[in-house]
Amino acid sequence: MMMEQERFEEFSSLISCVHGNIQKLKARYTAQLGIKAVHVFWLYLLRTHPEGMSASELAAAGQSNRSLVSREIDDLFDKGLIYTQDSSDKHRYGWKLLLTSKGEELADVISAVAADIQNTVSRDISKEDLITFYRTLRILANGFGELNENNRIQEVIDKWL
Repeated sequence: MMMEQERFEEFSSLISCVHGNIQKLKARYTAQLGIKAVHVFWLYLLRTHPEGMSASELAAAGQSNRSLVSREIDDLFDKGLIYTQDSSDKHRYGWKLLLTSKGEELADVISAVAADIQNTVSRDISKEDLITFYRTLRILANGFGELNENNRIQEVIDKWL
């Protein structure tokens, strides 16, 4: 049992360290790009979905709070990074958001910076190990997600109480 507890503590600590360093990197380079860190993934998503995405789809894909997307989307409109073809008076939450040419250029820069960062930090890891790492990380993310979604954590806690 002690070994599993130590493994979990190391896992938690390493994940927190990686997350913290990613947040610091995002904050540093997004300030230089004139956007907020929260906008990075949304611009990336819109880049990979040229048909557009609704604010609701952005929130779901980025596991963001819908109200956060609603509050922050105006900034992307104001900066001329996104637009919508829907000009009706209905609530814009269902509108498909698309990148402007300026938004596409910025999303390309973000993608290039992200790729360079990933290549730099993983330079000493073989391609096979990276494939295994990401497969494992996806399994862990899904497992933790299931515990939270299904409240299965209570089963685990009840087993020990």
